[in-house]
Amino acid sequence: MSKQKNEKTTISVNRQHKDRLFRFIFQNRKDLLNLYNALNHTDYQNEQELTINILEDAIYLGMKNDLSFIISATMNLYEHQSTWNANMPLRGLFYFARLYQNYLEQQGFNLYGEQRIPLPFPNYLVFYNGFPEIPDQTELCLSDAFLIPSGVNRKPCLECNATILNINQGHNQELMQSCRRLWEYAEFIETIRKNLAQGYTVEIAMEKAIDTCLAQGILSDILKHCQTEVLNMLLSEYNERETMEYLRREHEQVGEKRGFRKGSTAKLVSLIQKKVTKARSPEQIAEDLEEPLENLLPIIEWAKLHTNCPPEQYLTDTSSGKHIL
Repeated sequence: MSKQKNEKTTISVNRQHKDRLFRFIFQNRKDLLNLYNALNHTDYQNEQELTINILEDAIYLGMKNDLSFIISATMNLYEHQSTWNANMPLRGLFYFARLYQNYLEQQGFNLYGEQRIPLPFPNYLVFYNGFPEIPDQTELCLSDAFLIPSGVNRKPCLECNATILNINQGHNQELMQSCRRLWEYAEFIETIRKNLAQGYTVEIAMEKAIDTCLAQGILSDILKHCQTEVLNMLLSEYNERETMEYLRREHEQVGEKRGFRKGSTAKLVSLIQKKVTKARSPEQIAEDLEEPLENLLPIIEWAKLHTNCPPEQYLTDTSSGKHIL
């Protein structure tokens, strides 16, 4: 592995690589059952009891295959996210609609029959290891997103709850102690982040993380035999410039001051927070994001003092008259 340090560029790891790696690590039935036992304080031993369902781009582009399995009359959907997304309950609704449709087809149930169809109990967990920081456990509800018409005082007919588990290093310690593989995954990602913070390029940071984890026995059984495959997963689809261009197009649409929408500004703030934590200079951040430095300076100065705050807080802090993009 290369040991050369690059002092020019430090860029954040694209969220997609971690999504794929998470699924790759937990493709083994034994590891998946161990994760289930750790979450539910159970002691199942026969991994053949798991019925694994794979969703791959089932609803819309970008909905990658997430881990789902049925055990003990429960349909568990496990998803990984490395960026905060308030729409996780809506994603869960789409996922479960597809999962239950598949379940009915596999079991031969007739949706239009007279008898009520017994359905596995749904359980939706999202393993989150991104920024901003969140508590060990958070619950998001689909019903919170519904617009309530005037005069309507009844409950909505749809609901989907997503339980978000923070698996960043230092969080959910009991769970990490119970599931070695989950702890190893969190340590591996944290090692990559530390290398990036030291100024290494993405590729070198990942290579060094593999070397470090192999030496420490972290994910060693996977990294020993699948180094190239893991590195390719980490690097595949990484294109920061494409990401910035996407955000720029979104910013140029109708919105608030100077064409920036609140949601888009929050994304921009989040990107700047990550770059500030990696000691990127204001000039380097402006170059990375291809934006005029004078436009970004207010956010950069705010981010230096609020690296761990939710990016949406920038909008709140500046709503009293300070400069907003």
